[in-house]
Amino acid sequence: MSTGSGQPKEELLPSGTTDQLYTTHDISRLLQVDPSTVSKWIDRGILMAFRTPGGHRRVRSADLRAFLITHQMPVPDELGSGTVKLLVVDDERPVLDAIKRAFKPYAAQVELQSTSSGVEALLLVSEQKPHGMLIDLNMPDIDGLEVCRRIRARKQMESVRLITMTSNHSPEVVEQSKQAGAIACLAKPLDVQQVLELFRIPLALGTKK
Repeated sequence: MSTGSGQPKEELLPSGTTDQLYTTHDISRLLQVDPSTVSKWIDRGILMAFRTPGGHRRVRSADLRAFLITHQMPVPDELGSGTVKLLVVDDERPVLDAIKRAFKPYAAQVELQSTSSGVEALLLVSEQKPHGMLIDLNMPDIDGLEVCRRIRARKQMESVRLITMTSNHSPEVVEQSKQAGAIACLAKPLDVQQVLELFRIPLALGTKK
């Protein structure tokens, strides 16, 4: 459904949704920002919103929580968990298993999902709506750079933080990754602390426990 005046397309609110819904004024009070700021986030497509049959904007609690985590803003208690969702993409199962083991101590902070296929990753990113992705550069179906480019071509996915990883780390590979839309390129084997720092996880989760 078009919002007119050049604003981005917003979907009609799905019937039967179980998420709590917030108005722009609800969000402005919750985050202590001006309502116009919330509207700008929605207009830019970085905060997902829906239209009611009456034409009013509503934001689901899950989408608001994802927006706050992605943009390193504290998550209010009423929005529940501030877990960062990461999708890991690597065609080598032993590597995926090793990454899962490495992140296990951080299970309360990071929710990890994985796939061994670049093609499947392009489907999962829309379904799972992760806050970030760890993408191997060398994969047989679609390489990591192409995965990054295709995700960056989707406006609704612009807030997903893309991180590539490779065994052949070099300044050239780092530059190629950034040109494809990644925020960083990490050497394998992966250093979990580097990933946590890139997501500024203590800041993203806030100080409330």
